[in-house]
Amino acid sequence: MRALSIRLRLTLLYFTFFSAAGLLLSAATWLLLEHGLNTLMMHELDERMDDLRAVLASYGPNPDPDMLSAELMRDYRLKDDGKWLEIVSDDGRWVYYSSRSKIANPIPSPPNQTGTLIPFVTERRHSLRTLSRVLQVDGHCYMVSMAISGDMSVKILVRFRRDLWLMVPVVFLAAAGVGHFLGRRALAPVQAIVTEVREISDRNLSRRLSVSTARDELSQLSETLNQMLARIDIAFRSVRSITANASHELRTPLSLIRTRVEIALCFPRTAEEYSETLREIQTETVWMTALIEKLLALARLDSGTAQPELQPVDVSALLYRTAREWKLTAEQLRLDLQVQEPVAAVHVIGNQTDLERLLRMLVDNACRYTEAGGTVRLGVDRDAGHVSLWVRDTGIGISEEEMPRIFDRFYRGRRSQGLQRGGSGLGLSLARWIAEQHKGTITVNSVPGEGSCFRVAFPEHTATARQGSVA
Repeated sequence: MRALSIRLRLTLLYFTFFSAAGLLLSAATWLLLEHGLNTLMMHELDERMDDLRAVLASYGPNPDPDMLSAELMRDYRLKDDGKWLEIVSDDGRWVYYSSRSKIANPIPSPPNQTGTLIPFVTERRHSLRTLSRVLQVDGHCYMVSMAISGDMSVKILVRFRRDLWLMVPVVFLAAAGVGHFLGRRALAPVQAIVTEVREISDRNLSRRLSVSTARDELSQLSETLNQMLARIDIAFRSVRSITANASHELRTPLSLIRTRVEIALCFPRTAEEYSETLREIQTETVWMTALIEKLLALARLDSGTAQPELQPVDVSALLYRTAREWKLTAEQLRLDLQVQEPVAAVHVIGNQTDLERLLRMLVDNACRYTEAGGTVRLGVDRDAGHVSLWVRDTGIGISEEEMPRIFDRFYRGRRSQGLQRGGSGLGLSLARWIAEQHKGTITVNSVPGEGSCFRVAFPEHTATARQGSVA
């Protein structure tokens, strides 16, 4: 079954609420009107009962029963108060008995206690409100029962009830209309947000939703969507930047490989020339393979799937192994590669493969931007529970304006121009990510024309720290 839309559910909710409120208000109005009419009639009966007490008291303490009856008959026969009135003395004699009571006798027999209230009694189309009470007057007890007509009250209630029933359809229609209006009005800001979001595509991700000045839930929703759009915009820019830079970086070696292959196919060449061409193609494919591996590492970084397994790693052994790997390359570049020997074995918690990659990238960066005859020096320090790997060179250095950007992806400094082909601009970005994954920090100190020193600090493994303290 298809779920109802939010607008329809809101409309039904408002309709139910206002219909129930209208019906409850009508019922409450009916009850209040009925209670008011009853109170009015009871007040009138109480006043008539007080007037009768005063009349009985005016005849003195020992009135003659026959004279009292004659006097009451004369005084009350034509008055409205005497239409439904019965008075019985304490010895059981009728003091007064109205003509209507003689004909219809709608009033119940007098009670044995005061204050009894008898509800409406209908007789010959008359609605009566009755009150029976025992009056104490000058030592004599009189059992009095009286009534007043409730016809007018009944007519008012009947007409009011009829009007209420006629108003029920109007209430339902008004509730439906108000419910539809409020439901539509409540969702109007949401519809505005939906319209704005639908107009945003990958071509205008810089656009943002308008945020109302009212600090309500909808403004919070707009702000949250704007934050999400900002993150998406950054991600799209990053993807576009990586795609454009990767295409640019791959285009040069691919063009070179294609040119070499076309020349080798078009002109006869010696075996030595073919070997030279294959070596050039191999060099370019190795460089492209390294670039692709870095791009894959960045993709894992952005996706958050790269979670290295951490274990104790001997940094000293890692330092010597990396120096041996780069010794031949340093000799070919006519660089002096040196290693500062640590005092003892130093351990950190990390992933050995990632730490080896980090150190290789720092050494590669140092060798790449150090001219022939320069020095590249590797070492490790221990200080206050931290282990620092550092790589120092005597290369071209980094200017102050370039310093904030050296860890950006695909960034290569202007001073690298004129040297051998620079790197991809991804090494330092990956190095910083590896350091952060190991709860470390990477810093750089550089003087243009004198060289640079990259230092990566990690928390020292507790076992190593204890051994150092014992020593």
